[in-house]
Amino acid sequence: MINAMLNALSGMVSSAQKLQNSASNLVAPGRDKVTVVDNPGFRSNLNSTKASKKIDISKKMINQVTAQAELKANAKVVLTADETIGTILDIKS
Repeated sequence: MINAMLNALSGMVSSAQKLQNSASNLVAPGRDKVTVVDNPGFRSNLNSTKASKKIDISKKMINQVTAQAELKANAKVVLTADETIGTILDIKS
């Protein structure tokens, strides 16, 4: 029971690190700012903007959603283990 809780806590830390890394990659300091224009008829030369890294935003968003789901699943494991230990202690006393 304790091992399940420790594994879930370790998974929560890993998921939180994934979220942090993904977020920091999206907002990397030193990268040029890109302005999104609502007018599709206006096409400026977007290729002239040079970024230090090319980042696929869709992959980063998928990684964030996956890490968030992992975090929630691990939190449920910790909650279930806590409730089970509490029930066992109540039965014993």
